[in-house]
Amino acid sequence: MPFKYAYMLPILCTVWFFLTFILTYFIAIYNKDVAPVFPYISDTGTWSPESCFFGLMLNIGAIIQALVTYIRYRQVNHLLDKETSLPPSMRKYNWICVILSTVAAFGICLVGNFQETNVLSIHMVGAFAAFGLGSIYQCIQTRASFQLYPHLGSKKINIARICLSAISCTAFIVTAIFGGISLLQFRGDDPTKWTKNDGGYMPHCISVAAEWILAITTMLYLLLFTNEFKKISFSEPLLIETVQQT
Repeated sequence: MPFKYAYMLPILCTVWFFLTFILTYFIAIYNKDVAPVFPYISDTGTWSPESCFFGLMLNIGAIIQALVTYIRYRQVNHLLDKETSLPPSMRKYNWICVILSTVAAFGICLVGNFQETNVLSIHMVGAFAAFGLGSIYQCIQTRASFQLYPHLGSKKINIARICLSAISCTAFIVTAIFGGISLLQFRGDDPTKWTKNDGGYMPHCISVAAEWILAITTMLYLLLFTNEFKKISFSEPLLIETVQQT
């Protein structure tokens, strides 16, 4: 039986990540582990028990996200095989997209499993992979979407992709720059409970706000695949029995 509900995966991915962020935020606030105003997303998943939910749910979310982007990769490849009018270079960009999205998904796992207070270097590598490569993925995918039209997608969705990818790239740069500035000015004891007296509070707030915007736009970008996935279905993988020669 073919699987006809591939379009549900982008919805599930978006809802799952939103639930992850909301759940860990409220647990962290309830336990007074972070400042209620302007905590980084990672701050809400730093301390136990919220870190347990944060790591588990991000791992599951990363798998769902990887599935969504892989299905998109297969969908574009299928269209390239069928439509000879499309530029051959799109196959290379499609391959780059699936590599970027896979590394970004792995970055999400690193963020969830290596808390900033335990292994900051790996946590930051994961964050840059998840958000940085994720933003590049959006830009390349947006360019490809315009080339695929009118065979796939619509003008409205493509315009929405331009807006979301532009916001994501801008938010990523703002997060990185102002986050670095705030850390240089930080004079407190616990960055997860950043106050005005710790120094660098204003650039910290700008960086945090940009990070939340970046996370939201990334989830919304994946959600845009929903309508296009309604046109495809999947079958079970074929099982081929190998005959051993005696």
